[in-house]
Amino acid sequence: MSSVIDRLNDMPPLPQRTPAPRHTGRYVLLLVIILLVANAIVGERGLVALFRANQAHASQQLIINALHAENGRLRRYAQALAADPRVIAEVARRELGLLKPGEQLFILRDTEGTPPPTSPDAAPEPAPSTP
Repeated sequence: MSSVIDRLNDMPPLPQRTPAPRHTGRYVLLLVIILLVANAIVGERGLVALFRANQAHASQQLIINALHAENGRLRRYAQALAADPRVIAEVARRELGLLKPGEQLFILRDTEGTPPPTSPDAAPEPAPSTP
């Protein structure tokens, strides 16, 4: 008499299911690579930030160059003021309104098209009424 176990031993083995290949490791690696590339392009220290920094540097360099030029011009002006009395006289005439001894100042006014000045005591003229 054969037992159930003996009959199971005589049967061919059951086909084994092969597990589906898991590609999660590849997907995780691909995701990490995509994140690193995206961070390299648009991240805080990425390519876009580098281009913005270069533009800011170029504009700041232009400002610095303009300030250096103005600084040189002002240095030459200060040296001229310290050394040349004609420059001092010109600045005094232009900015302070000073005159040389013997000069006379004439003030000319244009009288055409401007109404004559009124005295502060004069009463204002009444406006004409319209019917």
